[in-house]
Amino acid sequence: MPGQKRRINELTAVEIDPIVQSLVPFVAGLDRDDESTAGVVEAIESLFSKLKRGSRAPSIATVLDLQELRIYPYGLEFKEDAAKGLARQRGAEEVDNNFLTLANTKALFRLVRKHMSTASLAGSRMLIDVIFLRLASVLSTDQDSLSIVSDWTALNTSLDSRHSLQGVIDYLIAKRPSKYSGLVLSDPVGALNRPDLVHTGSSNIYEARTSSELQSGLTQAVMASAASCRETHKECARGAVTCGDRWIFFAYQAPKGGDYAKYARTEVLDIGKDAENLDLILGILVDWIENSEVFGPQKYFYII
Repeated sequence: MPGQKRRINELTAVEIDPIVQSLVPFVAGLDRDDESTAGVVEAIESLFSKLKRGSRAPSIATVLDLQELRIYPYGLEFKEDAAKGLARQRGAEEVDNNFLTLANTKALFRLVRKHMSTASLAGSRMLIDVIFLRLASVLSTDQDSLSIVSDWTALNTSLDSRHSLQGVIDYLIAKRPSKYSGLVLSDPVGALNRPDLVHTGSSNIYEARTSSELQSGLTQAVMASAASCRETHKECARGAVTCGDRWIFFAYQAPKGGDYAKYARTEVLDIGKDAENLDLILGILVDWIENSEVFGPQKYFYII
């Protein structure tokens, strides 16, 4: 007896993700300039669009269309050894009466590594959560509060007549006046889209990926930043893609006049076997929040 037939909206993300992930590299290798191949690509993209609604996998558009959208890559390179030292110093700074000291953060980070499989996205996100909680504990004050909004779904915008971005951003880190923190956490979509709060404080986009998926996650995050800048009428944005252990930071600048858009990215930065580079990662994250709408010049990096 044949199995029960199911509708596409009944499929779960666990079932859909492997299919979507396999489509991305396959379509990326096809020649869309060839007329017969282009028809196949369009059919696959149509299928992909329907499957993607329940999936967290990167979209085909993010892999294929950055250059078509005239978004070009640059590099971020540490200015000198002293720049790393300054970033480490900033990341290690403590605040009074904070339980989540750098030492305790490292201990918690190592505990997650010891007992959680980081081969899965769930394990990666737990490592990321530890780092973001440390960040929130040192940057939140009586005046401003750092809110960690996971699975941000408010982004739904067109980049041009052919390209749109709809989906989930894994983390939006929002810094807003403390009096709004309860509202941001209870109703993030409504609060952060309020006209008087869109341009208040800072917002950064972060994508969570397993270690093998960092590159596709970077492309997704850049596209999300481009869409966010277009939606909020901002010129620049900063973000990162990470598996918790390894980080790629980037800054995005929207096109000016007839110029092209650009993003500048770091190499993969590793926290280290014993979390010895956690202070470095935290220092960069602090700078990313404090200068979220600055493409360059940058405090710790040259743009190359």
